[in-house]
Amino acid sequence: MANPSNFQITPRAAFVESNELNFRSLYLFHTSLGANQTQSTVIDPNASTGLGQTAVNNWAICDSPSPGATVVARAHGLHIYAGNWQNTFSITFEVERFKGSTLQVMGISVEEGEWAIVGGTGQFAMANGVIYKKFHEQRSDGNIIELTVHAFCPVLKGSPSLLTKLGPWGGSGGSDKDIVEAPRRLESITVSSGSIIDSIKFSYVDQAGQKHTSGPWGGSGGNPNTIVLGASEFVKEVSGTYGIYDADQHNIIMSLKFITNVKAYGPFGEANGTPFTIPVENNSSIVGFFGRSGIYLDALGVYVRPL
Repeated sequence: MANPSNFQITPRAAFVESNELNFRSLYLFHTSLGANQTQSTVIDPNASTGLGQTAVNNWAICDSPSPGATVVARAHGLHIYAGNWQNTFSITFEVERFKGSTLQVMGISVEEGEWAIVGGTGQFAMANGVIYKKFHEQRSDGNIIELTVHAFCPVLKGSPSLLTKLGPWGGSGGSDKDIVEAPRRLESITVSSGSIIDSIKFSYVDQAGQKHTSGPWGGSGGNPNTIVLGASEFVKEVSGTYGIYDADQHNIIMSLKFITNVKAYGPFGEANGTPFTIPVENNSSIVGFFGRSGIYLDALGVYVRPL
């Protein structure tokens, strides 16, 4: 029996701010045959032991197991047979919100068990955690594996992960809208409105000092009103209403109002429906938006960052 003193675990108090990742319902396409093959053998196994077979992989990770599913990431790397398949690869995200960020992964087998997350880059810098695997479906060209990602990333000084997302408020119609780069400062907001909020467009400066413009999110109607924030002006509250607009029962943003440390802007649209208010702490400001839109601005949420 092993000496217990050789295996010690000592609790430590570590006051490190971190972000928790919980990604569910991701599906890895482990396709080894056919035109859509996502791996290829580069070294054949030893003839007597069967060991040493090496394959490179470019596995697609999608948001559903269905044909035509959206690829959200790819697993680039290799796996070597050493009595079991030893996997070493990077998951590189392609979905807009996390584009270019990676998780570094190691572990055995593909179809079941767990992989260890031993690092990361971008929004997942220094990540540590586990990927849980569950066999989902066997197909003629390979298997589909359901993945659940659970990890923690420390908040680095000056990191975009200091951002907090609040919301969204509104309906569930339209499609997801989000920004490409982590924002540092909001510069302008353009709201097009009549009796409702038709669309929103805004510009912001990212962590590297580069300016970006997002939108318009929504339809082409309404009259535009542009808010240009002063050099020391920041948004500290967004409020408005949402409700059912037309015969198709679209639940959309009906009105919006913005309050800065200098003045109030709006309301834009007509204040019908259910009210909502998004205040922030005194030491924080609203630096960007996300939400949903189609022919209307269906929902709106905010990014908040410490001043």
